[in-house]
Amino acid sequence: MKHYITTFVAGWLAIACLSGDALADDGMTKLGVGTSTLAADGPTLVQVRMGDCQFSMTLKKGEHIKYNDPDLVLYRADARLPDRELPFLQQTQTYSGYDWWFEKRGTAHVPWIGFMCENTSDFKWSPDNTQTDISQEMQDIMDANSLRCPADFDGKKWTPLGKSEGTNFERIDVPGANGFVVDAKSKNGIQGSRFCFAHGKSVLIGVSGGGAGIQVERNSKDGFISPLLQSIEFKSDAMPAQQK
Repeated sequence: MKHYITTFVAGWLAIACLSGDALADDGMTKLGVGTSTLAADGPTLVQVRMGDCQFSMTLKKGEHIKYNDPDLVLYRADARLPDRELPFLQQTQTYSGYDWWFEKRGTAHVPWIGFMCENTSDFKWSPDNTQTDISQEMQDIMDANSLRCPADFDGKKWTPLGKSEGTNFERIDVPGANGFVVDAKSKNGIQGSRFCFAHGKSVLIGVSGGGAGIQVERNSKDGFISPLLQSIEFKSDAMPAQQK
C-alpha cells in the first residue's frame, strides 16, 4: 500500500470544458494540465482526472468547480467565490494512519460537494485484503473508508452495511462505474449526503454540505446533487497513472 500523502503528490487533474470555441482536435478544451489550481463554471461539460479517478460530469448554470490537489470542490452560487469562502480539505496523520474531511470556511452559505479519490485496496471489501495479517495502519484506513462509503461492493453492486431509521440508500450506476448515494446524518438530523463510485481500481468519494443533500432535494426543485451524479461518466479506458 502506498502511503496516502505520497499519493497526494502524485495526483493530478485535468479539467476540460466543452464550449463552442477553442476546441482541441478531440472536441475538448483542456485547461492547465498538471497545474495545482484549476477552475470551471457552468454551463459546461467537465472532464476531471484526480489521481486514478477519471470521469466527466455536466455543470449547469450557477455551478462552479475548483481543484485544489488532491481534492475537488463543486458548489452552487450566482458567481465564482474566492478561496476564502470555499470549503477546504482537512487531513490528519496519526501514528496508525490518516483521516480526511471537508470543513466550511467563510460566511457564504452555498451548497457544495467535496470529492476525493481512493484506491480499492483501502476498503475492507477489496479482494486485495483477504490476508489475515493486516497492519493496524491499514485497518484504520479501511475503517475510515467504511464510514465514508457505508456499503460493501461485490464488483457489480453496492450493499449497505446497515440500515438506520430515516436513512436513504440509493444505487446509482453510471457509464463505467457502479455507485450509490446515502443520506449523511448527525445528532441534529440530515446534514447532507455521501456518494461513492467504484471504477476499476479506484473509488470516487463525495461528501456534501451547505444544505446540499438527497433528502433535501426531494422537497426542493432547486436540488442539484441527483442530476449531477446521474451526469457522471467514467472512461472505460482510463489513462495510465502518472509516472512516479
